[in-house]
Amino acid sequence: MYLGINTHFIMCFDFEQGLKFAQELGLKGMEVAAGGQAAKEYCDLDKLLGDDGELRRWQETYAKYGLDIVSLSCHGSPLMPVERIATEYKRQFKQACQLMAKANIRRMTLVAGLPPGAEGDTCPMWITQQVQEPNMSFWRDTLQWQWEKRLIPYWKEQAKIASDHGVTLCFEMQIADMLHTPVKLKRFHDEIGSVVACNFDVSHMWVQGIDPVTALRYLGPLVEHVHIKDTHINDHNVRLEGMNNTTNSQRPEDRSWNFTQCGWGHDESTWREIMTTLRFIGYDDILSLEMECEYMTVEEGLRKSVEFMRPVMLAEPVDARWWEHAAFREQRHFKA
Repeated sequence: MYLGINTHFIMCFDFEQGLKFAQELGLKGMEVAAGGQAAKEYCDLDKLLGDDGELRRWQETYAKYGLDIVSLSCHGSPLMPVERIATEYKRQFKQACQLMAKANIRRMTLVAGLPPGAEGDTCPMWITQQVQEPNMSFWRDTLQWQWEKRLIPYWKEQAKIASDHGVTLCFEMQIADMLHTPVKLKRFHDEIGSVVACNFDVSHMWVQGIDPVTALRYLGPLVEHVHIKDTHINDHNVRLEGMNNTTNSQRPEDRSWNFTQCGWGHDESTWREIMTTLRFIGYDDILSLEMECEYMTVEEGLRKSVEFMRPVMLAEPVDARWWEHAAFREQRHFKA
């Protein structure tokens, strides 16, 4: 395993300044944000697809700082019931797939999105419960409509584009997303096909009360990318408002939970168990840092995350086990 970062979280720096900062942190992998206007600083899809020389210089600049482009990030609002937003996302998604094919990048990180609750609605709706009473069947019916008429048809179409370009779609199980739990992601994979994988973000598991170790064991080889950040649970606010506290994130002291840097929500033993479980399920790839903490600067937060993660991550791949070394020496001794 090795540490990397999503370029979305170094947007406070100009392009090469940000790459230099990543290099100084000792990072190796880059999850390059490709969707949205801000992403142009680190990945201008129009420019890179329109000029092979520009694409070559872009790749060489990352390589100059010892940074490997591991994945493209195309986060956005794909199921948003606003035509302008949905159309632009589709355009950028297709462009990202085209760029990945040209640059030999195989994994895209993204979210499935959240559709409206009915035809003609302009606001997305996140349904988290179903009640059996006949007069309250609208929740169940709405959720079924979202899956069968919005989520599955949309992503079958986009999955074909991704597959044609050799791209694996690594979906993140975000709170307030259609695929917010491991069970839903697995169901989605079964319906769409092998092009669907998981970008595992442990912080979103803690927000929802999901045990990350259980989730990792359940998903197993579907995990092909990992996001790294923590979640701090403010117990005194939870006791008052529960986990569904809608307080603005700009008032972190009043929220029930806040995203934060590794080690500021859960201790080393918890993170060691997560790293061990990743090894158990066969994951040995990027740990992509995120910085979504409201009470630290970007630089301080990322430095603290790197300092915390280095001792707990499993950096070296396992070749021969200790007992295999011992058996080899024993055999050599007897031959002598």
